[in-house]
Amino acid sequence: MATAQPPKKVVQSEPAAKKVVQSEAPGKKVVQSDKAPAESSNWQPAPEDRAHANRLRIIAAVLWVVAIAIECVIIFGLLFKNSVQVDDGTGGTSARYPFMGMLLTQNALFGLAIGLIVVCGILAIVGSQLWKKANKLDPTSEKNKLRFFVQNQLGAIISVIAFLPLVILVLLSKNLQGAQKGIVAAVAIIVLGASTVAGAEFNPSSSEQYGTEQTLVMAYQQAVNGQAVDAVYWVKGSKVYHLCADTSVLNLPSKDNQIYSGTVGQAHAAGMSRLSLSTECDFNPKTNTIVSTGQVLDVQSAIEPATSTDASTDTSTDTSTEEPTDTPS
Repeated sequence: MATAQPPKKVVQSEPAAKKVVQSEAPGKKVVQSDKAPAESSNWQPAPEDRAHANRLRIIAAVLWVVAIAIECVIIFGLLFKNSVQVDDGTGGTSARYPFMGMLLTQNALFGLAIGLIVVCGILAIVGSQLWKKANKLDPTSEKNKLRFFVQNQLGAIISVIAFLPLVILVLLSKNLQGAQKGIVAAVAIIVLGASTVAGAEFNPSSSEQYGTEQTLVMAYQQAVNGQAVDAVYWVKGSKVYHLCADTSVLNLPSKDNQIYSGTVGQAHAAGMSRLSLSTECDFNPKTNTIVSTGQVLDVQSAIEPATSTDASTDTSTDTSTEEPTDTPS
């Protein structure tokens, strides 16, 4: 016989500025933020979210600078460093490559070059992930198309700028011979591809998107609960957020068996891409209609950013994105 699951606890996504209110679902506690929602017509992140985003961008920039500095070391300290001839102990001489007070053999230079390229790739990828998270917390406007593109794809742009010249210079280097040159070039190409893909944003967010979604959320909360608040709910491992905590999908077993509550911006920062398309919480998001009363919310649809495939997805598809893989203990 299956063991009954204990009710999930609903927790606020951010630890600061909390108040506890009771959910409509019995036995569940909802923890919400005290901060007022931003004006939906001109969406702005909460001050703490913007500060967090700025910190993430600074860290990302530092990691990118360090990665490029290490790349310069690879180029000028290894690939194009003039060799010197030293006594090999057998009466002959062999080439050595000066590097930070050491004299490297051919094999040592080869291994060090690979190691440093991998380190550069790791730094670039971590920096890109931090930059992308910052863009979810504090997205830019899509009105300026160039800025919108650059800000969202900066991680990929940095990777191409950093690693494409490196691949070319590896092939031109005379300090690497034969198979060694091919191996180092292959590693550099792999790092270039991995860091570019990791830095690319395939689902960029905009302040206009957040404003539209927030407007719908607040209109729903006003119509159903009598108070226009920016409050949505989600679980770890999901890709969509919901308008209420007692929907059946959220109460399935999940990674940490908790439901998170926060603003639309916080939901996106937690990895949620959009509002669930399922008819739930007395609301049909495809028609912006309150089911029980037939009231149509006079706001722009919040699911417009979704693709045509998403828009035609039925309820079972949304549910499948949120079914957790963990088995309850």
